[in-house]
Amino acid sequence: MFIQKNNLLVKDVMLSNDNFPIVSANHITKEVIDKMNHFRIGIACIVSNKMRLEAVFCDGDLRRTIINNQQTLSSFFIDDIVNYAVKNYKFVNEKTTLLDAVKLMGKLKIWDLPVINSKSELKGLLHLHPAVLSLLNERIIESK
Repeated sequence: MFIQKNNLLVKDVMLSNDNFPIVSANHITKEVIDKMNHFRIGIACIVSNKMRLEAVFCDGDLRRTIINNQQTLSSFFIDDIVNYAVKNYKFVNEKTTLLDAVKLMGKLKIWDLPVINSKSELKGLLHLHPAVLSLLNERIIESK
């Protein structure tokens, strides 16, 4: 019989702040998309000058904006990213169990979750791929 201990926490797997796009509210959309391409990740976190998370912008937001927005693409690319970002975002903290965070990601059908502290300061990003791999590795190790 297998019993999962579930010892992993979000902080054990999350990406550090230098491994995903972090921008300010006045970055233009083109710059943010370029940063997302550079990091090869489908989300950018928008923060204040004190690293307080204000909003997120992801690939899905880009698709929805292009379809719903009746302006030219060239004008869209020079707008401030905050105009298109989601301000009512989901997040977790560092002490959330990894299993609970992955369940939340599945329920919400998302690949990335910002990790913030009690002051809403951005501490990292949980990406689905390393999270699932870590859970699988833990399960394999425990079953041996």
